[in-house]
Amino acid sequence: MPWTCPNCKRILSGPNQYHSCYITDKETHTKKMGDRVMDTFTLLEEYVNTFENIEILYLKTCIQFKIGANFLSVYPKKDRLVLEYQLHQEEDIFPVIFCKRISKNRVLHRLVIAEPEDFDTQIKDWIKAAYWTVRKK
Repeated sequence: MPWTCPNCKRILSGPNQYHSCYITDKETHTKKMGDRVMDTFTLLEEYVNTFENIEILYLKTCIQFKIGANFLSVYPKKDRLVLEYQLHQEEDIFPVIFCKRISKNRVLHRLVIAEPEDFDTQIKDWIKAAYWTVRKK
């Protein structure tokens, strides 16, 4: 049953779900990115904003793209973006750097991109699949 945190007002799946109440803003994250990483993030953000009903949450350590539930987490660094998302199946091929089954129907993936050229069709397809993995029909 959904639960709303009394401190940060985020809606969570239950009162025992761990979360950080520290909410920040886009500038806090983007000011630490190098120019090429910022260009890459802009492309990613523009792409994800073409999906329906997207909510963006700027947390202390990451930027979450949500549709009810989180479908993409972006950990911005000065020289790269670390992307985490879940799919129904394992896609353990480059540029994925980490792939682990976390439940019967979900596999956590992590990859790193740094340049606008890194944000290619394959990564777009995985992000779109992550969106559909989480989206309730």
